[in-house]
Amino acid sequence: MRVGIVEDTASDARILTEYLARYAGETGKEIQIRQFDDVPFFLFEYKPEYDCVFLDIDLPGKSGLEAAKKIRERDALVPIIFVTRLLRYATRGYEVGAVDFLVKPYSYEDFHIAVEAAASAGANFGKTVTVRNMYGSVRIAVESIYYVEVCKHRVIYHTDSSLVDVWGSMTTAQKELPQDSFQKCGASYLVNLRHVLGVYGDYVAVGKDKIKISRAKKKGFLASLHVYISRGGGVK
Repeated sequence: MRVGIVEDTASDARILTEYLARYAGETGKEIQIRQFDDVPFFLFEYKPEYDCVFLDIDLPGKSGLEAAKKIRERDALVPIIFVTRLLRYATRGYEVGAVDFLVKPYSYEDFHIAVEAAASAGANFGKTVTVRNMYGSVRIAVESIYYVEVCKHRVIYHTDSSLVDVWGSMTTAQKELPQDSFQKCGASYLVNLRHVLGVYGDYVAVGKDKIKISRAKKKGFLASLHVYISRGGGVK
């Protein structure tokens, strides 16, 4: 379990590391910790590889809330736990999808509940894919992808919450995604069969969009969709 701690007060950071060590001893989990006391450096170093991030809201310069918004631009999945002395600020953490918050001073029992919530959220990631854009690495849950669109040297991942635009190719995108659930319906589109709502003539409905199916790909696409549905797949 990879944990990031962003906390500018040494005594508060020490409490978190001690609680994490106790949690590791009780659960048998191996925990790797990276500690930061500076938000800009944390954001500069950030890669979408953490299983949990503890963010102090009351940080000098850029607040923990601002930092979380920047994290979400690159990692929609990582569980964030806010730590603060002021309850009214803690509840704002839900604006950026925080899984829990801790109000100082907090007990080990409170900490344990928050970490378990983060572990549970992390377990629901499922398979992920990490791509790179002009801002750095971006982590995407595979099941959240509706379809992939390729335009020249750009690959656009249409997800349930946003568009992720990166440099790449269709060949690269196909290698990164499960071949049993992602199928091409044309030269420029790779569709997640999980999100197919129906096929109407020469178009496939995926979420709110309709995508043209090429004549050359139609037979193979329909066959793959039939196999996927027969195995218990389909929109969830």
